[in-house]
Amino acid sequence: MGIGPIIRHRLGKYEIPAAEAYRNRFINLDDLATTLASLRPAKRILEIGAGDGSFGQRLCAAFPDAEYVGIDISDQVGRLFRGDRGRATFRPIRSDELRAENPQPFDLVCLVDVVHHLPEELRLPILDDARALTADDGMIAVKDWERGAGIAHAMAFAADRYVTGDKTVRFPSREELRGYIDSALPNHEVILETRIPPRRNNVLYVLSRLGPNGV
Repeated sequence: MGIGPIIRHRLGKYEIPAAEAYRNRFINLDDLATTLASLRPAKRILEIGAGDGSFGQRLCAAFPDAEYVGIDISDQVGRLFRGDRGRATFRPIRSDELRAENPQPFDLVCLVDVVHHLPEELRLPILDDARALTADDGMIAVKDWERGAGIAHAMAFAADRYVTGDKTVRFPSREELRGYIDSALPNHEVILETRIPPRRNNVLYVLSRLGPNGV
């Protein structure tokens, strides 16, 4: 375990504002949720790698009519979620386990800063799980931190490697990330490629499935 969880638990009532202030140095989750909501409505949303539930809270706010499911291998998934619990469900399971349950497909499947935490051999399978769990007319959103130089990237690496204690973290280049997506989702098209503030390292791809005629 990294030092992050230990420190956060000791913060007590200050944990959420401290976590938000720290996270905001790297990514604006409100901007990310708003960007996704501007593309297409969704009634069922799945977040793979939901973590503490911070982005799930934004998704529930940005999609006020949607049912949200957040999954993560952590047994404390959704611990900091403060949104509408009537529309949100958190489950400590893997994406392949959920896929095996053959649930009703989701209109939006999100993977936010998940790929760089996975060992190489699991990166394509988790994207394939996302594909299988998405409705034919749904969207898949993949946001990850692009490997780069400079202080911001050094801070991101230190946070993921030493604060969280994740020994497998390896940030992909933009070309690598696009390569994973093209390999795992060959029948999809990128409908949005952008960067999320405040750091240019935040690369977002949103994809939808091609129709039977390739359009």
